[in-house]
Formats: sequence, structure tokens, C-alpha cells
Amino acid sequence: MPSERSGPGRIPRGSRRLAPEHPEPEGAGSSPRVSQTRRFPINALAWLNGEFCPIHEAKVSIEDRGFQFGDGIYEVIRVYDGRPFLLERHLERLCRSVAAIGLEVNVEELGLARVIDEGVQRSGMAEAVVYIQITRGAAPRIHDIPRGLPPTVVVTFRPAPVVPAELRERGVSVMTTREIRWANCYIKAITLLPNILVRTEARRRGYYEAVFVTDQGEVRETTAANIFAVRQGRLRMPPRTQAVLHGITQSLVLDCAARVDVPVEERAFHLDFLRAADEAFISSTTLEVLGVTRIDDQPVGDGTVGPITRRLHEELVRHARRGPCRSACAV
Repeated sequence: MPSERSGPGRIPRGSRRLAPEHPEPEGAGSSPRVSQTRRFPINALAWLNGEFCPIHEAKVSIEDRGFQFGDGIYEVIRVYDGRPFLLERHLERLCRSVAAIGLEVNVEELGLARVIDEGVQRSGMAEAVVYIQITRGAAPRIHDIPRGLPPTVVVTFRPAPVVPAELRERGVSVMTTREIRWANCYIKAITLLPNILVRTEARRRGYYEAVFVTDQGEVRETTAANIFAVRQGRLRMPPRTQAVLHGITQSLVLDCAARVDVPVEERAFHLDFLRAADEAFISSTTLEVLGVTRIDDQPVGDGTVGPITRRLHEELVRHARRGPCRSACAV
């Protein structure tokens, strides 16, 4: 049961501490061990409240509620071949997060699609990660939410990470951990301390990621990705409730599955189901689709990246690089 994996201090029963084997998968700000695809000279860039500047020159107030309380939301967008991918879907989710926490900001009036297009051009990066963060703004530190604050809006442009080919070929190992987060993880909030602590502990033990599991044994997602299981040729994913992030890449995986005739079932499943899967994989904006070959030191299926995982990743990359990544966006 997940209670035996209750987060940062506990090792699952019967597991061992592994030697570190995986590089950091994160995008912006990741370890220098992550390779970077560079087609043009790279200049990490920021757009802060209407002005572009080198990223190291961007400054916000120490009274910003994002800094004081984590009072804000964010979004991450992948750029392929100089084109923001699935931009409309990302901006729609950003709007849902804004509404969910009652931010007084009209996202359409920010013109973020135009900001992103200009930022990509200014940065000279063909392969990039765009990070958007909107906080409630700066005010004296009180818990009550002040009315009428101008929000702080930041967009950064950094080189995209590349998952090493060897890692993608062999797959990754994950540990399971008790679900300790709040009940509204569908909001892409900047308050990520539980995820950070669990991710750090997973890396310390030698795992690539950690999967949150409820006390009842229900599988949710990882610290920074959605998770899928494959059994008997069918793709299974946890339901998109308020308890998990509704992934943009997750939704694209469903599109890809339909195109390659892989049936999908969106239904809750137990940790035992995941451990008995023929294949498993995780998905995110920066990872795309990445095979999981070990869970708590036990192999998934035959311990190799499975054919459906490979097929879905190939279809996703083909879709990402085949042409314009979005229609005209008025946002």
C-alpha cells in the first residue's frame, strides 16, 4: 500500500537504494548534464509586464504574492522548429487556471500568443521551452487577497532539453509514493513544494520519477508528468478529475492513439494494475512520451520499452514536426 511509501523519508518495502542513473529531464533551469539542441545562437530571454530583457535582468518585487505565498499559476509550452506547439490548448488551460484561483486578469488582453511568437524570434532558438507565470501581483504581505492588484506576468524563453537517446531506448525507473498534495491539482499552480520534495527524494534514491498513489491504492500521476498503462493492447489512463493535472501532452497522446488504432480507457486503476501492465509510460511537454520499465525495482512487462509506447512517441513527434503547430490565435 502507498502508506509504506509515504513520501520523502520512506523507501518502499523490499526496494533498494539505486545508484543514480538518469539525467535531469526538466526544461528551463535544468542540470548542465541535459544536452540542448542549438540551431541558432541562444540568448535566454524574459518578457516581464510588457518588456523584453535578458533573463538575468528581469526583476520582480519582494512583495510579489507569487514570491510570498506561491499565489499564481503557470504554463509550459514546447517550441519545435521555431513554432510553439499546441499553443491554443496551452493558453486555454492557462485561462482555466486563472479562473480557478480568481486572478483579476484578462488573458486575451495580454496578447500572449504574439509575445511568444516575438520572443521565439528574438531568442533565435528553434528548439525552446516557453514558461508563462502569472501571479496576483505585489502588495504588503497579508493572507487576504487585495482587490484590484495589477498581476505580475512573466514569460521566459530557454533552450529545450533533449532526452538522451539511450535513456529513451531503455526506459526509466520510477518509485511509488503516498499522495500528499492538495485536492486541486488540475490547477497548474506554482505551489509545487510537495512535488519538489518527492522528486528530490526519488532522485536521491536513484529513480527518475515518483508516482503519487492514494491511501486506497489509486494511481494518480507523477511529480511532473501524466502516467499511462498498457494491458492487452489497450491504453489505460487515470480519469481527468480535479485531483490531477489535465495534461496537454496527455490529450495529444489520446489523439495519437486514435490515429494508430490503439483503444483507450480513461478509468481509475490500482497500483496492482500498473505493476501488472505490459507497458507503462509517462508524458509531459518536455518529455513527450517516455517509457517506464521499472516500478519500485520491479520490471514492467519484460522490462523493455514496449511497442505501443514507441509507436505513440513516434506519432507524437511526427505530429509535432510536420508543419504549423497551431491555427491563428486571437489570444
